[in-house]
Amino acid sequence: MTKKHIPFAKTATIHKSQKFISIEALSGASGLKYREEPGYRVYLAPEAANEALGQALLAALDRSRFIDPSEHEFYEPGRAMRAYENWQKDFMMRYGYKSKRDAYKSMDWCLAKASGQTITIQPHRRNKPGSWRSLPADRTVEISATTNEAALGAALRLALERCE
Repeated sequence: MTKKHIPFAKTATIHKSQKFISIEALSGASGLKYREEPGYRVYLAPEAANEALGQALLAALDRSRFIDPSEHEFYEPGRAMRAYENWQKDFMMRYGYKSKRDAYKSMDWCLAKASGQTITIQPHRRNKPGSWRSLPADRTVEISATTNEAALGAALRLALERCE
């Protein structure tokens, strides 16, 4: 029996608040992307240089990996939820947030995907603390994967500015 080919795009999640920008690799298969524990995560100041943003995003995308859903415990809902909660506890403690409401009230979120020679960065709209939905495709920023780090960082900053 041959295995079915499952499409994969390297993926990273980017959160921006008034206190930090968090860039983190996501792994999985197809539409199932989750944090790894431990995984690649970097925190930068909101005013970080575009080159530093681009370097961090490339590093996260480079560490995103395919994990076959039929062969791994990675996809267990409890594990994925614990990884999300650990990230949440980490940034709340690190930056002195007292509540989730306070932490998420001015937070923006983008999802970056590298596929072929293109990196797309999709901004999202915050519905309520910790809950987002996609914005129209015309808000998505697309850039060549072969561009320099400063241009990639500028593209990420533009996508973050398009969040609602």
